Amino acid sequence: MWWCFAGVLPLIIAPNEPVTVAAMVWVIAASIAVSLGAIVGNAGFKTRLRAYTAPATRVEQQVLSWLVVTAIILGLGSSVVFALGSGVALGDLLDIKRLVIVSNQLYVARYAEPDAVVVGPPRLSQALLPFVYLAPALGGVVFVICRKIQWKVVALMSMVPAIAVTILQTTKAAVLFSFSLWFASYLATRLRYGKLGMFTRGHVIVGAALGSIATVFFFAVGLARLASTDTALLEIVRVKLVTAAFGHMSVFSQWLTEYMNGPYSPTLGEFTFAGPRELLGLQQRVPGVFGTVVDLVAGETSNIYTGFRPLIQDFTMPGALAILAILGLVGGIAYRLVALGKWEAVPVLVAAYVTIVWTPITWFWIYNSLTMTVVALALIVWVIRTWRITRGRISVRPPGEGTAKA
Repeated sequence: MWWCFAGVLPLIIAPNEPVTVAAMVWVIAASIAVSLGAIVGNAGFKTRLRAYTAPATRVEQQVLSWLVVTAIILGLGSSVVFALGSGVALGDLLDIKRLVIVSNQLYVARYAEPDAVVVGPPRLSQALLPFVYLAPALGGVVFVICRKIQWKVVALMSMVPAIAVTILQTTKAAVLFSFSLWFASYLATRLRYGKLGMFTRGHVIVGAALGSIATVFFFAVGLARLASTDTALLEIVRVKLVTAAFGHMSVFSQWLTEYMNGPYSPTLGEFTFAGPRELLGLQQRVPGVFGTVVDLVAGETSNIYTGFRPLIQDFTMPGALAILAILGLVGGIAYRLVALGKWEAVPVLVAAYVTIVWTPITWFWIYNSLTMTVVALALIVWVIRTWRITRGRISVRPPGEGTAKA
């Protein structure tokens, strides 16, 4: 549903940007591949729910909650170190006009000409960056398992480090990545407690409110990129936001046409595993993964080729469909296990969710900080569950209780 929505909406919002039939057919084929894999992994269309699920203990709630607090502090530390390392005075962060100028300067420096000498972000800032994403990944879990209002507030505040990154560096991706991790862990944890509903009245209302707030926030970020607070520039910002948010289908479409008309030469993981390969010193990942950009009709350029291009370019179209079917299979298995009360499968389901959410934009796993976040989430869940088992605190299911179908 999400992929088809992300494929059709650009035709409505940005109708002047060309999208070929082949691109739409690919989105449909990819959606079918993932869906079939998910059906097999879930063992059918019905999901078996555990009739009784042991709640998180008080110690588990406190440990996870304090981990969120720690991650928030360290995540904010990433922005503080970045600001200091970039020569930004802390006083400038408290003055809106100065902050707009500073944000613009950092934005221009980040996208300097290829032959210009660009100083990378401080190493400590990069080392603390995973905590920017770990905080919301744990925050979604804490929001579900903790009933006390103060911990729910802390769970919501897990987005603060990402907001700080976006304000300082005018990178919208930080907030979007963080929210997708928060929402994915929230949904996975709710499922663990037998709650299947996604399009509930509460979710729809909150989603509409957050969408409105995010729109205003991103308009403000767009103005900061222009080093201005002049509302007369809002139309320019609107065009930039529309092309950034809905130009992906046109960009992917143009690339797919070139790919289908040219010789096939699979790169076998060069782009799909760009992050890990860079970490191992096997290659240097360029900003945006792909060095080329596409000219859009609106007058803007974009390099948002979606997550489909890395898969197709690395493994050809049949290979990409096979990988997407495996993604659905793994997600379906994780969904079934989480519904049966298996905490250990929650990080796997979170990984499947965020991969699906981000594929219309980019391949989630090319970013090492995001990969480390999911791995850290899995380790935290595994350690806590192992500790609980060894302490003998797993609640025994009352006799006669089994599973229910939904």
